[in-house]
Amino acid sequence: MNRTTTIMILAAMAVSAAATYHFTTSARVLPAAGAAEKDVEPAAKPLQIQGLMTQRAEAGPGWETLALTGRVAIPPERLVKVSPRIEGKVIDAYGTLGTPVRSGQTLAVISSVALAEARAQLRQAQGRLDACRRSLDQESRMVGLGAVADRQLEEARTATLVAQGALADAKGEVAQCHAEIARAESELTQCRRRLERARELFSDTILSRQDLETAEAEFRRDTATLDGARARLAGAEGSVERARSQADIADRFVGREEKLHKGKMLDTRALMTARSAVDAARLDTQAAEDRIRSMGADPKGSGDTMAVTAPITGRIVARQTNVGQMAEPSDELFAIADTSTVWVEADLFERDMGRVRLGQRAEVRFDSEPERVFAASVQSVGDMLNADSRTARVRLVLANAAGSLRSGMFANVSLLTARRGSTVLVPRQAVLDDAGKKVVYTPCMECPEDQKAGTNACGAYDRLEVTTGSLLGNRLEILSGVQPGTQVVVQGQLQIKSAMGSGQLKAGCTDH
Repeated sequence: MNRTTTIMILAAMAVSAAATYHFTTSARVLPAAGAAEKDVEPAAKPLQIQGLMTQRAEAGPGWETLALTGRVAIPPERLVKVSPRIEGKVIDAYGTLGTPVRSGQTLAVISSVALAEARAQLRQAQGRLDACRRSLDQESRMVGLGAVADRQLEEARTATLVAQGALADAKGEVAQCHAEIARAESELTQCRRRLERARELFSDTILSRQDLETAEAEFRRDTATLDGARARLAGAEGSVERARSQADIADRFVGREEKLHKGKMLDTRALMTARSAVDAARLDTQAAEDRIRSMGADPKGSGDTMAVTAPITGRIVARQTNVGQMAEPSDELFAIADTSTVWVEADLFERDMGRVRLGQRAEVRFDSEPERVFAASVQSVGDMLNADSRTARVRLVLANAAGSLRSGMFANVSLLTARRGSTVLVPRQAVLDDAGKKVVYTPCMECPEDQKAGTNACGAYDRLEVTTGSLLGNRLEILSGVQPGTQVVVQGQLQIKSAMGSGQLKAGCTDH
């Protein structure tokens, strides 16, 4: 064999070996459907995955978990029912279910006759207070000018004259009564004599019975007249005593006022009376204002309308009122819930009760936000078991500042019951379900191009079957199939799975 032939054989063997190595160590893009074998390109470009991202599997602590199913509930102290404090007609209503409200925000406006009456009483009390204050100001000025003593002295003298006049009138009435008694006694004496004469004549049958009865009637009349005069005398004498007492009091009062006047002293009784009147009017005004406040209205307002306001900040979870309807204090117009903190109540089987304790950490997930993990803690464990299900109620507390959790939502609860040794953790989204198996995808780095570039240059990927454990936050525990430090695809793995399933992409370094 000559030298030229030998060189050609060696070259052909080298080309054949290189081609074989290239097609057996990396994934390739398949030819388009229906293309002839003679049209296949010997060096197809690798499949491009948009937004492809990878992360390293990490070693970390593992936890034993207890999975429960629960529901979101609103703590009773954070659920407030709103009712009017007085009866009235709803003339405005605001907000619908789910509307956020602030504490003090108006929910409805009510027109009330009772409120109108209360405001009218307040206006009257305020008017009396203003009048009493003006009177007090006047008395204060008079005291400052020294005019009180003169006025009091004149009033005392006038009262003395009135009392003396009343005493004189009473004495005159007594004298008149004495005269009437004397006249009545004289007439009664004459009448008694006539009656005795009539009885003698009647006994002698000279006078008829009718005349005798007339004489007896006249005697009874005169007797009654005398008794009446004596009674009036007794009354008049009592009036004299009372008038004399009033006169004595007036005389003493005049003497006191004259001493005050001579000594240039001031009598401030009128001033004190005015102050007492102001205090009484102020109390009446305060009572009227308090009554309006008890109705839930502002005393400074006017008219017959009042606002029904939100007592807490939260969301409207119930509305049972409309414009035009009558409302009473027993009616629930709105219900407002403060959902910044909520409960999750789950059922705990009897066999698992020893694994749960107060304050225990938990992770809660919801279908509405599958990528979000809510941190929670056990607030209470029920003391009684359900007789049918043999479960106790476990209550957890969750912060819900964003308000995304609603009452009645289903929750997946993971109670962290015990810590165990180191394990392998990967992002939750890296693990996919594939025909009932859990798999992850890793970039293949065994091609010469990959090793030279330090990246997955040829676009080949491995499919690794894994065994998963507990979900801790957004990281999933891998019990087998992946070692710490392994790069796993966390974004773009669905495109890789689809390409492998359709034959567009073949397995890379190893097919697991």
